[in-house]
Amino acid sequence: MAEHTEQAVLTTDLSRPICTVLVDTSAATDERTRVAFQNARLRGSRVELTLPGAGWGAAVARGLRHAAQIGAKEVVLADPIVPADLEAPAAESRLASALRRLREQERPGAVCSPLAAPWWQRLLAIHVLRPLCAPSLGLTLVDPQARTLVLSGDAVPGVLSPSWGLMRMGWEHGHGLGLLAAVREAGLDVGQTLPRIPHPEAFARSMNRDPVDRGEASALLPTALRLASVASSVRDPVPVVPWVADLGLVKGQLPPPEVFTAMLTQCSRAAQVVASRPGVAAGWPEPLLNSWHAARALQADIPAIAERLWLTYLARLGPWLRFGASAGGYTVPARHSVVAAARQFLLATGTPVMAEQSPADVRGESIPSSLPGTG
Repeated sequence: MAEHTEQAVLTTDLSRPICTVLVDTSAATDERTRVAFQNARLRGSRVELTLPGAGWGAAVARGLRHAAQIGAKEVVLADPIVPADLEAPAAESRLASALRRLREQERPGAVCSPLAAPWWQRLLAIHVLRPLCAPSLGLTLVDPQARTLVLSGDAVPGVLSPSWGLMRMGWEHGHGLGLLAAVREAGLDVGQTLPRIPHPEAFARSMNRDPVDRGEASALLPTALRLASVASSVRDPVPVVPWVADLGLVKGQLPPPEVFTAMLTQCSRAAQVVASRPGVAAGWPEPLLNSWHAARALQADIPAIAERLWLTYLARLGPWLRFGASAGGYTVPARHSVVAAARQFLLATGTPVMAEQSPADVRGESIPSSLPGTG
């Protein structure tokens, strides 16, 4: 991973000095990571920072503090837990693409490099997080959890010392959404690359992971909701697209049967809870819009809002999944329902909506549709 990252950086500018920093969170008695790093064939300098047992967020904060101390002009946060894009030539890698895009930004801030995933592993993003974050970030994220990012040197102070309520976002939950929020709130640009193609083993594991993950939601929803309070404070509204895709749509691609059954069971239970609570709408995107407005209140109870939104999202998800399954997966009609809901939400929040583009990222590049099990 260290060698791949260094090569990606060097292909974009050979004249810049580069330092690869390992923030090692393994146990103090576990030498495997440090030995592998010491044996890596690197052209630039290297630094080891040890934080035994620390989580992703603490490791990111430590690495960024080091970058600030040495006056780094650009910082690459490379997540080694889910290796991806390692087979691509360095010059064609998503990391190299992210660096080039960062340098093209008017106010260089951050570019995230999301990981491709099966559509059923992106359901929370598809229905909730992408539209919810778009008014503030000025783009529709492929993956709000993105953990591989590049930052400009100007973005680092804002990330380490974010103002107002962003302090409460922290990095303890192990996702990059808080980083992107801090960069955007600092008045800098935020962008993304096309999804990186994961290592086959990592992709196979993702096929059977529980897509209805309450832990994931409890980490991401509060951050996304707090973003609502700055939707009108960071520059002028930026036109966004109502829909993006990880990969091209593949008709007939469904989750493994046991995963699909478990998803529908959880959704049915949530629908019963929602139906038992007077005044809680199960339609969509009304609950999403109500949550957005509630989060903008001066003393908003973010945890309570997040809990209500989670339940109404599940109540919405069940019928949508059955509709998609009857047509063969995440098909064009299923996607159209997502686009319509997102467009309605964005317009209701005063966010300009761009004409829908092809299933690609914000730069309009086409996305391959030949990978198995994707949509």
